[in-house]
Amino acid sequence: MKTIILIRHGESETNTRKVFTGQLNAALTQTGREQARLMAEYLDKYEVDKLYVSSLQRAVDTAKPIVQRQNCPVELCDELMEINSGLWQGLTFVQISERFPDTHAAWKIDIDNAAPDGGETCRQLFDRVTVFLKKVLQEPEETVCFVCHATPIRMLESYFLNKPAQEIPWVPNASVTVYTYDGTFHAAERGSCGFLGSLSSNLPKSI
Repeated sequence: MKTIILIRHGESETNTRKVFTGQLNAALTQTGREQARLMAEYLDKYEVDKLYVSSLQRAVDTAKPIVQRQNCPVELCDELMEINSGLWQGLTFVQISERFPDTHAAWKIDIDNAAPDGGETCRQLFDRVTVFLKKVLQEPEETVCFVCHATPIRMLESYFLNKPAQEIPWVPNASVTVYTYDGTFHAAERGSCGFLGSLSSNLPKSI
């Protein structure tokens, strides 16, 4: 049986400014770094055989405390990057809703079929991360950890659960989501972040 752990990156500087970061590089805030440290401590209950980390800096920095504690191999993966958000990238959620009202409304009510203007469609993102997942499932490691972003995690869970992504809520920063796989995916925990206490942070409802 395989265990797949999904970690969303810690709070980034663009998160605090309510910016759609997409594939921009953004540093973790001090809170984000502390979130990553606490998450890595919580993850001690799992013995991680390999880390697969989005090549964007906020994911790389979130993974560092895990590497220090688990001493496991790490692979940086463009396949786990956040969605390419095209013309939305770097704009606040308010600016997106004002400049692109129709496509932003579609994003909020039917994300499975949505696409940021000039960017990657959510269907393309779904295909990108699930093709990568299927390769990882063929590897010998029993417990693998993906450190990535909110939209890829939502698409992976859509695949795991065979449900529309629209029905799956966003996960908080530095949260832990775990599925096991024995030919079928089984949810073990989702969006766990109680270990963050008052440092817990989430995406705003405006996204």
